[in-house]
Parts: sequence; structure tokens; C-alpha cells
Amino acid sequence: MRHSFSLSRPRADGPVVLWGGALPSGSLKYLTFARYLAAMPPGSQGLVELSGASSALALDVLGRERGLPTVALTDAAGESYLRAHGFRGQVHHADSLAKLWELALAYERKGWCWPRQLSNSAMVACVESWASGLRAHVRERFPLVRRVVCGFGTGATLVGLTRVFSTGGFTITGLQPAPGQPLPGWRTWEGQNLGAEDLFFAHHQRIPLDTAAPAPDCFTALLDWARRQERPEQVLVIAHNAQEQEQAFVAMA
Repeated sequence: MRHSFSLSRPRADGPVVLWGGALPSGSLKYLTFARYLAAMPPGSQGLVELSGASSALALDVLGRERGLPTVALTDAAGESYLRAHGFRGQVHHADSLAKLWELALAYERKGWCWPRQLSNSAMVACVESWASGLRAHVRERFPLVRRVVCGFGTGATLVGLTRVFSTGGFTITGLQPAPGQPLPGWRTWEGQNLGAEDLFFAHHQRIPLDTAAPAPDCFTALLDWARRQERPEQVLVIAHNAQEQEQAFVAMA
């Protein structure tokens, strides 16, 4: 699959940014789930996922493109984020991951498509499908880039980017939120994982994770991390849902 990517270097001595917000659902999850749903068996009743951020927004747009309803399973904060960002589907709450999982299973039994993004290793191949094109694009336009940083959510993007970029000599880092400073769509590995069933479990000992400094949003956390590196101009920031025109003021700060 070939994709166009919105890439720029907002400041001459700063990192390059991949602006995922330019995509139809406003995040790179659109590319990942579009690939996943391309193999979805016919007859699905709808789309359901445990998400209060980019994944649910992507599935909402992709569901509407396919004439399917979307349900997001999350908490009250997740619903607030989704509604503020245009989510049109249904939202159901539960007070624990186990209860959210049971809700998703119930939908799956009724014929709904549940990608199981937290535990489904097939999501990594979906990321690889667009990451290879991104690597070629970066090499052509920004040959100085040698490092890649992205937020750590399910881990699929981080693992997919690692598989593609590490073969070209790049170093990849996943960024977790600061303690007590939650960020939409991100998690901490030590405190939020499914154990051996987790998608990231097989990779957590060899793919480095770092912790962000406290920040008001994911993009600021990523940009701050990149600017603290010895050679920020060599860093590619994977900004899942940032839009260049909306973030120009941050780049000039």
C-alpha cells in the first residue's frame, strides 16, 4: 500500500515531524486499521474496540466509510476526549480493564469486529505496511534523521516502526507518560499491560521505552523529548494526531 505522508522540520535545528493529523480520522491509526479491516470477513455487524482516543476515532471514520456502526469502550475521560474530537459512535463505560474486555467479548459474540488491538500481533504487520513507505520518504527528504520516537500506546506502532526502521540503521524509542500525568492514547508498561497476552510482551525487553517530562499533550511531550537529545535534528517525531498548522506556535516556542 502506498501512502502520502505529511512531513516537515518546523525549526531548522529541530526534529522532523510526521503529522498524522493530516489523515482522514486525524491520526496514523487510520492507516493501521484501514489495512486491518481490508481483511475483515464480510457480514460484520459493526466495529468495537477498547479505546478512548485515536483508535476509536479511526474506527469511527472507517466504519462510516463502510456503513458500519462503531462502539468505543472506555472511561468517562475517554468519552470526553472522543466527543470533543468528533466521535459519532456509541460509548460504553466500565470501571476496569477486565469489565471492558467482557463487554468487547459480548459484542464479538454478536458478530461485531473487535480488532483486539492490545493483544493482536497482526496489528504490527498493519503498521509495517505503511512504515516501509515512510522510511523511504524520510531517507529521501531528510537523510540526516537517524532516530525515531513515538508515543507508547498498544505498542503496535512502536514494534512495526522498529521492524522497518531498525533494518536501515535507525534507533527507535517509545515514550510513556510521566508518572501521574496521563496522556490520551498512551500507557505505562509497568502499570498497564495484559501480561503474556499483551501485544508488546514479546518485545518489551529489547525495544527501549523512555518516560516523558510532564506535558499538556502528547505532541508537546514528544517534541520536548526530541529537543533534549544531543542531536535533535536527527530525530523523527511520530506525531500520531498532530496537525502542522495547529502546532506551528509550539514549534516556535
